[in-house]
Amino acid sequence: MKNFINALFVIAVLGTQANAQKSSVPSAAFSEKDRNLITSVLEVRNSSASYKDKERSTHFKSMAVDTDSTYYDVEVPASFPGGQQRLNEFIKQNLVVPQDAKGKTIVVRFKVERYGEVNRVHIIDYCSNVNMGAEAIKVVKKMGPWNPAKIQGIEVASFYELPIKF
Repeated sequence: MKNFINALFVIAVLGTQANAQKSSVPSAAFSEKDRNLITSVLEVRNSSASYKDKERSTHFKSMAVDTDSTYYDVEVPASFPGGQQRLNEFIKQNLVVPQDAKGKTIVVRFKVERYGEVNRVHIIDYCSNVNMGAEAIKVVKKMGPWNPAKIQGIEVASFYELPIKF
């Protein structure tokens, strides 16, 4: 039973790591039956993910794109010019951390228009620290234009959720 619980733990850990190939737990710690179970579960997950990717791709190829609509689900998400690393640098340079907010995270949702403008900025999770919410909104509004989302290569407006860690 202990090996089975360990196997389930390894499956859970590997399932959260997209490119996980090896476990940090030595394979000798499991019986042959447990190793077979782990292998079969991981194979099902990988084939299921591949099927979902194909289904998702087909979904976007067959949909009619309306450039006047705002999308939650897009083929290519909106992005900050320069990528995620540049976004992190921008936030770090421009974020003023209020007292008692250190180590806390807040999630901001905003709309990236099809021409890149950021607007409709708001907090989507509860924040007891008003200054923290105001600062997060201020930083997002300070950002310049983004690279808009795309569906079938067409630029569209979309919503973007950004966690900001103080």
